[in-house]
Amino acid sequence: MRGRALPRAVAALVVVVVGAFTYPGTIVVSVVVRLAPALLPSAAAVSTGDREWLHVEHPSGQTPYIADQEGRMVLLHGAIPAGLIDFWSGSDPKVIDSPPYFPIDPAAYDGKCPSNSAVIASPPLCQADIEQMAALGFNSVRLPMSWSLLEPERGKFNELYLDRVAQVVAWARSARMYVILDMHQNAYSRYVGRTDPAPLVGGSPPYLRYYTGAPAWATLTDGLPSEWFLNGQREINPAVFEASTSFWYNRDGIQDEYIETIAHVMRRFKDDSTVAGISIFNEPWPGWNLSPGFEDLLLFPFYRRVIDAITGMRDGLPCPTHVFMPAPCGYPDLGVHDTRQLVFVDPGLLREVTDFPTHLGLSVTSYPNLVLGLHAYTHVFSIDHLLSPSTPPDKASYPWGGYDQSYFWAEREARALGAALFVSEFGNDPRNDSTELSSQLREQELHRTGFAFWTWMENCGDLPYGVFDGIKCDNSSSAQPSSGCLRQDRAGLLARVYPEASSDPNLTYSYDPSNGSFTLHATGHAGDAPTVIVVPGNVNGSITALGAVTGQPSVAPNGQGRTVTVNPAGGDYTVNVTPAPLTPFSCSGLSSPR
Repeated sequence: MRGRALPRAVAALVVVVVGAFTYPGTIVVSVVVRLAPALLPSAAAVSTGDREWLHVEHPSGQTPYIADQEGRMVLLHGAIPAGLIDFWSGSDPKVIDSPPYFPIDPAAYDGKCPSNSAVIASPPLCQADIEQMAALGFNSVRLPMSWSLLEPERGKFNELYLDRVAQVVAWARSARMYVILDMHQNAYSRYVGRTDPAPLVGGSPPYLRYYTGAPAWATLTDGLPSEWFLNGQREINPAVFEASTSFWYNRDGIQDEYIETIAHVMRRFKDDSTVAGISIFNEPWPGWNLSPGFEDLLLFPFYRRVIDAITGMRDGLPCPTHVFMPAPCGYPDLGVHDTRQLVFVDPGLLREVTDFPTHLGLSVTSYPNLVLGLHAYTHVFSIDHLLSPSTPPDKASYPWGGYDQSYFWAEREARALGAALFVSEFGNDPRNDSTELSSQLREQELHRTGFAFWTWMENCGDLPYGVFDGIKCDNSSSAQPSSGCLRQDRAGLLARVYPEASSDPNLTYSYDPSNGSFTLHATGHAGDAPTVIVVPGNVNGSITALGAVTGQPSVAPNGQGRTVTVNPAGGDYTVNVTPAPLTPFSCSGLSSPR
């Protein structure tokens, strides 16, 4: 019997260790996190911005929502400009290590805008872009940043690039817009290389134009060939699989460097209420891992570590850093103590493909200001389109629940995580706006969620996704303007009447882009903070309020649009904008004076 005791003890120890580092340990930490008291910020706010601090409200039995300091539900509408992303640029695809195309120095954008070119994916981001967004009624901008520019050398941060980010934040502050900082990546990095000729059957040399993210020193591919498959799907690339996996397992401490980079960024902006928050990682790719293990054991625990580092929450277990950190591990407090801003988490690229949860919804953090950033690409990047690209959206057999499937499940994911819901990215081929874009915007109204549209401007491609037409691409060496003209139909859908803030998180509203009419139904209580409605400059209808309101709506000019303020008196009320001919936008997007 004694001879069997030692093997049994070793086996039991192995089971305990494996359990602690996988799902059993993850579930225990999740339960502890859910029961932990939330860390609430102090009442006194110190801000270099002039916008109210945002936070996440947690009503009992309902989906949490983004709110202002008066507790009103806040809807953020905006776009995603790509001008600060470190895209590959050039006319020779064999030259893979091209420097950043546009200047990083903010001085290059003071009262001017660098020339655009077809050799790069997106135009420069200039102050006029922010002003044009505001003219469409947008109140926010999701601002992508690149790790490769924030930390081009290991341990050395590029303060000039951070100054450039701060310049855009200042422009947004002047336009009274919020900024969501976005740690952006696609296919991990433009430094994954390009293997030509492609050695594997069915592969081809990748076009690195839309690869972006990690710096070269953090791109560990182990010599795997960089070639893409499935008609040029950028993530279906052995080098991308390997580099992504290396990151998730923290090889050579690269995940630690990423966390320190986010901490460095938030030290700069933690006292600025213009910065609503930060999105930790855009469209995470699992590499060689499988769902739901990737999301539950690698991705969401990584989010916990980032939140621990920048807020000081200490939700995970203390573990050594600069090595692989199992799922229950937290992260040391890096001294930022950012407890006022929102933290946006992306459920992963596979969730975007399936329109269905690919994780178990385990609690991640006790930090209360968590936002689930949904990427809504039904019939664009969802599995039906990948399998049958030629099938029109209205003829697709998946998702079975239509456009609502993604939102229905996203609300349940958000509740499980204790997070608000926000559509942090969506977009489509402009030729499908009447079906895809219209349907997405209607779902956002039904589910009372804000949005960030991809993308603001885009240069070349089969048909650029931007709000504006792309530039001419027949001469890649010539200087060109930032874009063609505003796409009138697309802008007419995105420039919407919407409730920016309301004390009723269960209100319903609907906008008709064909005639500018709008209806909102809400319930108020005496003493509630006012409901604020944004009316963009192209909408000309009269504004009325019926029911339990105090007086008539207050209508004030706001740039080229109007801001409507309605004071609830206690009871049900309705706000209407009557149908009226819409004012066309100009080529630049700035509508004619009212």
